[in-house]
Amino acid sequence: MNGKALELGSDDMNAMVSYMSWLSQDMPFGVSPEGRGFVKIDKTLEPNTDNGKKLFAEKCSVCHGANGEGQYKDDGDYIYPAVAGDKSFNDGAGMARTYTAAAFIKGKMPFGQGNTLTDQEAVDIAQYFTHLPRPVKANKDKDWPNGDAPKDVRR
Repeated sequence: MNGKALELGSDDMNAMVSYMSWLSQDMPFGVSPEGRGFVKIDKTLEPNTDNGKKLFAEKCSVCHGANGEGQYKDDGDYIYPAVAGDKSFNDGAGMARTYTAAAFIKGKMPFGQGNTLTDQEAVDIAQYFTHLPRPVKANKDKDWPNGDAPKDVRR
């Protein structure tokens, strides 16, 4: 949401399309590959930010940094992406929502160890890092004009 669209027909766009075609080369049309998407998460769970901070330090900080700042190569490319701070996604992104982030965390994290956290642990971690400082989405006040924002949307 903080990026810039690639120009249609540009070398970068053609590279992305080629890569996506390569990724799906042996997949039958209409079949979702194993591991795609998010797992279901219990959205009735109440997040515990203090537990999330403790779990983030134990399970996430080795890759994402003590403050969620990520890890970067000397050329600026990331090794592990920022989940907080100036280089992270903005506060209007889907991943800035507690239960959306928790569903991703539950199924995919820690890296290579997906589905090892409980729903509660994933919700707690998500609640902690999604409320750390991050870029603010422009015109976010227009996202839910009828006041019907889900309960986990950043305000």
